[in-house]
Amino acid sequence: MNPKVDLESAIMVAWQTSEDLDLLLKHHGDAPKPMTEDEVANVLLGIKVLHDLRMEALMDKYCQKMEIDEYCTDPDKLAARHEMFGQIEKKGKKK
Repeated sequence: MNPKVDLESAIMVAWQTSEDLDLLLKHHGDAPKPMTEDEVANVLLGIKVLHDLRMEALMDKYCQKMEIDEYCTDPDKLAARHEMFGQIEKKGKKK
């Protein structure tokens, strides 16, 4: 897939958090029986975890697009980075 499309797609997916919160507010506010404090806390925690995962995926797509971190292939940049920070391990990808 085109790296530009991947990055744009990841950006659009990140906006889903706002829609998740809208759904929670509508459900909690309009429900005949409001959610308990524990239920709200559990939903918010779930939304936070999903948001963190979306942001991690977005940052990974950005690093791929900009060829930084473990995606860098420029020998001069790699040598300079190695001199400053030592060997940088590449992230393992799950399939």
